[in-house]
Amino acid sequence: MTIWNIILESNTFNFLVLVLLIAFLMKKLDVASALENLKNKIVKRIEDSKTEKENALSELKKAEKAVENLDNEIKEHYEFAEKNIDGVIKQTDANTLNQVQHIEQNADIAIKNEEKQISAQILKATATKALSGAKEKIIARLNEHPELHEKYINEAIEDIDKVKL
Repeated sequence: MTIWNIILESNTFNFLVLVLLIAFLMKKLDVASALENLKNKIVKRIEDSKTEKENALSELKKAEKAVENLDNEIKEHYEFAEKNIDGVIKQTDANTLNQVQHIEQNADIAIKNEEKQISAQILKATATKALSGAKEKIIARLNEHPELHEKYINEAIEDIDKVKL
């Protein structure tokens, strides 16, 4: 029994039992395939990361290329806007000037029309007063000299006779 005791107490035996136990567990738990699957997942993640990195670099280059002429494009848009603004200002000035001239012409026409109406009203009022004054003078003269009635009537008849001939 001493050999058996020595074997049981020796580290070699314990190591051998431990190796057998690990080998049995590895076979039972299929550690090799689990390690292989884990290795494959890690390799796939590394490849995916490389692909993502390449895609990101490609997108970065596209973005850099798109922004490359941004200063020139901004400058062109600014110059275009300035030209448009100048054109709009000139057009607005021209339109305003035309409208001012049109308003002035309309005002002149309105003033002339108003002057004509006022002149016509003054002439009418003056004529009405003159006729009224003349009528009053004629009536007064006829009242003073009744013989003129007949004279004027005879003259009117003569004028009518001349027209008939």
